Amino acid sequence: MRETLRLLCGLQELDEDLYRVKDELRRLPQERDRRREKIDHELSRLNELEHRIAEVRTRIKEIEDMTTGQRQRVRKLENEAAKTTDQALIAAYNHEARSIKRDISEAEEEGLGLVETADKLQREADELRAKIEALEEEFRAYSENVDEEIRVAEAKRIDLEAERNQRMHSQVAPNVLETYEKLLDAREGHAMAMLEGRVCQGCYVTVPNNLYVRLARGTELVNCPSCRRILYLPETD
Repeated sequence: MRETLRLLCGLQELDEDLYRVKDELRRLPQERDRRREKIDHELSRLNELEHRIAEVRTRIKEIEDMTTGQRQRVRKLENEAAKTTDQALIAAYNHEARSIKRDISEAEEEGLGLVETADKLQREADELRAKIEALEEEFRAYSENVDEEIRVAEAKRIDLEAERNQRMHSQVAPNVLETYEKLLDAREGHAMAMLEGRVCQGCYVTVPNNLYVRLARGTELVNCPSCRRILYLPETD
C-alpha cells in the first residue's frame, strides 16, 4: 500500500498541474470576454450619443426650415399690408406678422439651445470615440497575447494528459484509481492530503489517533473523516 500511495502522490502532483492548466484555459477566454464586454459597453454609449446628436440636429433642421417659411410668410404679409389702404386689413396683417415674429424668436432661442446641446454631445462623442479607439488597440494586443498563452497552455495540457494516461496504466488497482478519480473531481484536483501531526493538510481537521495508526501501518487506504481525501504521511511523499 505504501507503493500505491507513492504512485498516487505522483499522479496527484501531475493532476495539480493539469488542473491549473485547465483552469487557465477557462480563465483566459473569460477574462478576454470581460474586457470585450467593457469595450462593447462603451460602444453602446457612443451609439446612444450619436443617436441623440442625430435627433437634436434633426430638430435644429426642422426649426431652420420652419423659421425660413415663417420669414417668407412675414414678408408676404408686409407686402400685402403695403398694397392696401384698408386699415382693418393692415391691422390684421400686422397682428399676424407680429405673432409669427414672436414664434420665430422663440424657435430661434430653442434652436440656439439645441446647437449648444449638439456641440456638447459631439464633444462627448469625440472624446468617447478616441477612448474606444485606444481601448480597441490595447485589446488587440492583449487578445494576441491571450491567444499565445492559450496555445502554450493547450500544448501543456496535451502533454500532461498524455503523461497521465501512461501513469494510469501503472500498478495501481482499478478500484483505487476509481476512488482517486471521484475524489479528484469532488475536491477540484486535490484527492490526496498529507497527514502531519495528525492534522489533515487538506481541511486542517485533526483526525483520531486510530486513523493515524492505520495509516502508519501502510496496509490500507485511509480517508480523512472530514474531507474524505486519501491521507498519506510525509515519509511517503
